[in-house]
Amino acid sequence: MLNWRARRPISIMRATLHSFSFALLLLVLVCLSQNTMGKQLAATQSNFQLPKPLATEAFNLAEDMEVGLEIEARSPGASWLRKGSEAAALMISVDGSYNQDLLLWAGDESSLYRVMLGRLSRGKHTVSVAFNAARSAAGAQRAEVKSVHPLLLASARSARGMDEDQLALAHAPVLYARANTIDRFTDIPLMMYYEILHERGADVLVRYTVVFTNEDGGTQTAALMARWGRATDIEWVYEFRVRDQKMIEETYQGVEHETKFFKGSRTGGDHPLLAVASDNNNFSDLACSAVRFAPLPVRAHLERATRESMMDTDAKTYRVMTEELLRENRISDTRVDINTIADPREYLYIEATSEQEGATLAFDVKLKGQSKVFASDLGEPRLRIDRSGYFRTAVRLPKDVTAASVESITARCYASSKPSVGRRCQHLNVIRVLVLDQNYVPRTLPLETQSEASLAPDEMKVYRLAQFAP
Repeated sequence: MLNWRARRPISIMRATLHSFSFALLLLVLVCLSQNTMGKQLAATQSNFQLPKPLATEAFNLAEDMEVGLEIEARSPGASWLRKGSEAAALMISVDGSYNQDLLLWAGDESSLYRVMLGRLSRGKHTVSVAFNAARSAAGAQRAEVKSVHPLLLASARSARGMDEDQLALAHAPVLYARANTIDRFTDIPLMMYYEILHERGADVLVRYTVVFTNEDGGTQTAALMARWGRATDIEWVYEFRVRDQKMIEETYQGVEHETKFFKGSRTGGDHPLLAVASDNNNFSDLACSAVRFAPLPVRAHLERATRESMMDTDAKTYRVMTEELLRENRISDTRVDINTIADPREYLYIEATSEQEGATLAFDVKLKGQSKVFASDLGEPRLRIDRSGYFRTAVRLPKDVTAASVESITARCYASSKPSVGRRCQHLNVIRVLVLDQNYVPRTLPLETQSEASLAPDEMKVYRLAQFAP
C-alpha cells in the first residue's frame, strides 16, 4: 500500500461495505484540504453509522479545553505474540465524529490506555468507544471496556496564556499509521513523550518522541541491542520553537532522518497531522492513511537519562517488543544473523554517559567462575557506541544465567575510523545496570561507587557490582 499526498482525491473500494467503512472513508478525506474536509465530514456522517459503542461518557466544559481520554480495556484471548490474534481495535468518536483508533496491544491483560482527543469547545460533549471489527485481528474479535474517563488537560488559550506543559499538550502531533502496517499489527506507537528544552537566549524548544514496537526496516535487531539497548524504535517526530511566547519554527523528522519544516494540516485545534512514511518510522506532513493514532504524551526529563529509560516506566513495552520479535522470528537461542537476538530477558543492560572524541566504546561482562567474557559489540567494531551523552547498550548473556552471577563490567575505549585531532572517551561514568525479570520489569543491580574516568584508545575501566541482594 502507498501513502497518498494531501489534496489528492482518494477512492477505496471493499468487497463488502459495512458500518466500519465510516472510519476508512472519513480518514482518507484528511488528505484533502482542511476546509474541504469539514464539508465532506457532515455528508459522510449522514450516510454512514458509527458502530454501537461499548462505553460512552458525557461531560461539560466551562471553556474551550484540550481534552484527553483514559480507557481501561482488554482484548479477551488476544496476544501480540500470536499471528492472527494480535489485538482488538477500538474506534473512538467525539460527538458522533470519528476521532482515532486504538489497538489494545496489551492483549488479554486489562490495561490503561491514554489518548489525546484534541481541543473541544465549551459546552456538552459525548465521547464513545466502540469495537472496530475491520481493524481487529481475525482471532481478536472481542473487546471489553471497563471504564472511560475524560481528562481535562489545558484551557485553550493563546500561547501567551499557557504554561510550557499546557503549550506542549496543545500541540501534540496526531499520527497516521504507516499504510503497510495497517491490519498487519507491526511497528505501532506504544507511547509518546515530550521534552521541554531551554536553549539559546529565551528560546524554548518542545520536542515529541514516539516509542514504536519495532522497525521493519533500518537498523538490524542485534545492532539495535548493541548500540541502543532495546529493539523498539524510538524516533523524534515533531518539534517547535517558542520565542517571547510566540511560536517561530516547526520542524519534523522526514524520511531518511532529514529535518524538514512542517507545512501540513492540523486537527482538533493546533495538533499537527503527520504520517509514518517509511519502514524505519520516519514521517511526512503530506501523506495520510486509513488509520490514525493520538497517544497522550507524557513529560520526560532526560537531561541526565536515556530515551530508553522512558520504557522503564511501563514494563509492558518490553513485553510487547519481545512478542513482536517472536512473531517475526527474530528471537533465537542461538545467534543466527544480525537480525536475530536472544530473549531480551537474557541481556544485561548498561546505562552510561561519556563524551566521545574520535573514539568509540564497548562493554564486556564477566560472570563469576567463568573466564569467558561477553561483549556488547559482539566483536564487531561497527556495533560500538560512537555518540556522546547518555546511552544504553545490552550484553547478551548465556541462557538461564541469573543477575547474581554478574561479577563485573569493563568499559573499553577504541579509536574510531573518523578523522579527529584527539581521541578520548571522556567523562565516562556507568550510572546504572539492569536486567528484565520474567515479567519484563526492569530491575536495577547495585554498583560499587566509581569515580568519573577518561580513557584513551585501548584503555579500559572495570566496574564491579556490589553485593547482590536477590
